[in-house]
Amino acid sequence: MPHTTPAWFFFGDSLTQGVNDCLMPGGWVSRLAVLAHKTGLCPIPRATFYNLGARRHGTADIAARWRPELENRLIPGMKPHLVFCVGVVDMAAPGGGQPADPASTAALLLPVLEEAAAIAPTLVISPPPVAAAEANARIAQLCKLQQRLCDQHGIPFAQVHELLLTNSVYMDNLSDGLHPGSQGCAQMAQTLLAQQCVSEFMRAAQ
Repeated sequence: MPHTTPAWFFFGDSLTQGVNDCLMPGGWVSRLAVLAHKTGLCPIPRATFYNLGARRHGTADIAARWRPELENRLIPGMKPHLVFCVGVVDMAAPGGGQPADPASTAALLLPVLEEAAAIAPTLVISPPPVAAAEANARIAQLCKLQQRLCDQHGIPFAQVHELLLTNSVYMDNLSDGLHPGSQGCAQMAQTLLAQQCVSEFMRAAQ
């Protein structure tokens, strides 16, 4: 039987990209990959990880680019797994614009999830918290809507907003109010892998 290459594709914004992690480029995505490898869920090699986070990319941006970016990286024998972590840009408006409406933002994610789930196992990670209380209130609303979409379509949903909002290590590590540094990224990776839906999703045998 020919070998397959299990691969995980992480689509998101600058928090997914890990812009403030000076110890491990790739932030929480890289840290999650290392943790999953160390626990035997997806040994490296052959497991492959693509961090496809991009600064200031909101849900609409990711909806427009995820499919071609995935297809450009697929190789024969690859078994893809798709991860989406979107919403901070929409709700916190880091570019100085007006924050988006949670319901409208969630609606943009629906066709993405329907298409993605038909292609490969798909996981949604809630947007993590930020320092501003008003933005966190919008993120909390968006999380509920994202979870509802996932429940309706049988897609696993990892809630990190609520868990990290009360995590002082994470919140104190938001030096610019949005992006965690190395300690915060480590906390997010640990928080994710501790959830059953994430640990099951990271198993290479899927």
